[in-house]
Amino acid sequence: MSRIDAGRRRIEAIAADLPPGRFLLLNLAIGLAHFLVLFNAGAYLAMIPEVAGALGVNANFAIWPQTDFFVGMALAAPLSLWLAARQGESRSFLLIFAGFGISALGCAETTEFWSFILARFAMGFFGGLSIPLSLAILRHRYRPGHERLIRSLWGVAALTPFTLAPAVGGWLCTHWGWRSLFYLDGPLALVLTGFVFLALRGLPSLPVRVRSMDWPGLMLLAAALATTQVTLDLGTYLDWWHSAHFWILTVIVAILWVTLWLWEWQHPQPLVAYRLFRHGNFFLGVVGVFAGTLLFQGMMALLVVQAQLVWGYTAFLAGVLVLPMAVTAKPASLISQWALRHWDAGLLAAVDLAGLALSCFLIATYDRDASYTALLWPQFVLGFFLGGLFLPLTRLALGALSESEAERGLGVFNLFRVAAQGYGIPILVGWLARVEQEVHHFLVEPGVASARPWQAATRALLARGLSPPAAKLQLARELSRHASFLAFNALFYACAWAFLALSALLLIFARPTTTAVTPSPAEWMREKMAEP
Repeated sequence: MSRIDAGRRRIEAIAADLPPGRFLLLNLAIGLAHFLVLFNAGAYLAMIPEVAGALGVNANFAIWPQTDFFVGMALAAPLSLWLAARQGESRSFLLIFAGFGISALGCAETTEFWSFILARFAMGFFGGLSIPLSLAILRHRYRPGHERLIRSLWGVAALTPFTLAPAVGGWLCTHWGWRSLFYLDGPLALVLTGFVFLALRGLPSLPVRVRSMDWPGLMLLAAALATTQVTLDLGTYLDWWHSAHFWILTVIVAILWVTLWLWEWQHPQPLVAYRLFRHGNFFLGVVGVFAGTLLFQGMMALLVVQAQLVWGYTAFLAGVLVLPMAVTAKPASLISQWALRHWDAGLLAAVDLAGLALSCFLIATYDRDASYTALLWPQFVLGFFLGGLFLPLTRLALGALSESEAERGLGVFNLFRVAAQGYGIPILVGWLARVEQEVHHFLVEPGVASARPWQAATRALLARGLSPPAAKLQLARELSRHASFLAFNALFYACAWAFLALSALLLIFARPTTTAVTPSPAEWMREKMAEP
């Protein structure tokens, strides 16, 4: 028997209802589609300064398309399986991923900032719809007992795209321009849609349990998520709590979330199952994933943007700063899967959070004289503990729930995880801007010891023949850079202490979780859907 025949027989033993060629095509197309969605979540980070210049906005405003991408993903989560129940998972995926590609082309063609935001939001929305459908389609095309193969394919396409994306996005931005990302996204998404159509052509969509949709709850959730994001995005522009407009927006946000809570509490099939928060471990797991994701996403955005605007690196070199995480994140995830069979999920999550705190302490030691290598190696540590974090938090949150509660719990868990990715960036950007202002005032305030070197530097520049205006301008630039370095370090120190506080919270209050040698197919499905 030839190797080709042997390979065909192995595929036939795995595939449920597809010939080997179409089965391989489906796996390749679905895997690349999932990879492409997550890749776009990170590739844009390295392009933010270039996008700001091209569209004529401040870099703080150019962050909005990234945050709105995540808002779109969060809003899509409750709709995905409902659409599959109404239209069939295969047909729904084809329409949705074609929408993702068309939205990408809209991002590439637009010359207006607001239309770019809308197109970027649409990309996040269609991408968020496609993720649950991708896993469902794959899972239904494998014979029972082969879930481990799906786990391997899906695991490769989990953390890897986000960690690779800033470097690739930075390279594209440096050599081909920022629009090239979206010009590549659009045709590639449409080609992958065509491949999935060819692989599934002639096969009926497998039945999905029809569920009713809580439309008032969905509208309230959309309003609450979007208004919260807009309020945070405008925070720096409005000067946060010093602005009456910000207070008004905050009150509106509070009213929307309270109204959503009251509506969902009495609904027989709630979209957001708030009642599950009565389980202590579920509450701690959601708090851990929300706060941890919020801090991480904000830190990475600031790291990549600061590397360009303050340290002077190109978009590619700034993106490469995140690349070491790709080396250690996946091995850490595999180690975490093994460790969960032997140790408590709360303990493992606390250790990972403490490791993230260590990484932040290391990053907080950066200074102007740090070599590029010194900037890189702490990211290996960060990637290792990040890769190991999500599975323990998922097991902690969902482990104490019944089978009927676990599906709703997964929806709440993912909702807060994805929303935190959008919320973290403006919160940390605003905090950094405020600390930077305070540090700048402290450095130049008369009578303060730290102001003396700058006063001496002013006299030295004047002695070299610079005019007073030119000396002040050069000194102001150097002061701004120095204040940015100090504020950046202070931010990572604060994040380190926040991660330590989360670790202590889990160690003190999390109840021990039962361990299973091998998770059931339903448990495995939920854990894969909770990975970023």
